[in-house]
Amino acid sequence: MTKFFLRSLFRHAAVLALLLVLIPTAQAGVFDPAHFTLENGLEVVVVSDHRAPVVTHMVWYRVGSADEPRGKSGIAHFLEHLMFKGTDTLGPGEASKIIAKIGGNENAFTSYDYTAYYQTVAPEKLATVMEIEADRMVNLKLDPKHVLSERDVILEERRTRTDNSDAAKFREQINAAMYLAYPYRIPVIGWAHEMRQLSPEDAITFYRRWYAPNNAIVVVAGDVTAETVRGFAENIMARYRSGRLPNGTESKNRHRSRRAACR
Repeated sequence: MTKFFLRSLFRHAAVLALLLVLIPTAQAGVFDPAHFTLENGLEVVVVSDHRAPVVTHMVWYRVGSADEPRGKSGIAHFLEHLMFKGTDTLGPGEASKIIAKIGGNENAFTSYDYTAYYQTVAPEKLATVMEIEADRMVNLKLDPKHVLSERDVILEERRTRTDNSDAAKFREQINAAMYLAYPYRIPVIGWAHEMRQLSPEDAITFYRRWYAPNNAIVVVAGDVTAETVRGFAENIMARYRSGRLPNGTESKNRHRSRRAACR
């Protein structure tokens, strides 16, 4: 229960930090975040808080289950899992071992409109986790055997959290009835019969379509300064080119910003 409460509290705090970028009038609030954009389109938000020697680094991608192709429900959440399977330079699970070795922790989560990855580490290890995120932002490497085994994992997750819960199944039915012509009618985790068909090709296609510096926001909160984060971002994140996003993505992101401000 405590772990669940802390995770929920953290997520709400992280969403608040992100909304400070999306709602200009909120920038005058208590956090007073710094905000800048790199030449490749990556947005960076820095919330300095020196009360404890710790920092949380997050990468928010402007893509979620609402962006999935028809018949591929669950692919956004599936890719979230696969982002831990390695790159050209780091093997499967190696990044997680590095983060654990330096005393940090990590996780990720997917929703309708975003997918986010985070690490909490000592301030002097910020560059390490930023390197890891920059690497897998553009260099993800998927072995088909890892993809298929991870597909079994998300299917089991659905069975455990949804199929074995009357309340969860009821929520799915309510959403399906409420959002008749909107992607929110489809559960974030996906429909089981479609999840079983997800392939390595589906995952890498979705990754190449949406994962790029110009479709992401980095939020760094904790015992750091904006100048330090800017230096790291320009040396690490700025080395990668912006991606070619689907037509209409920019206007869609503006729409999402307005929608978030109204919630």
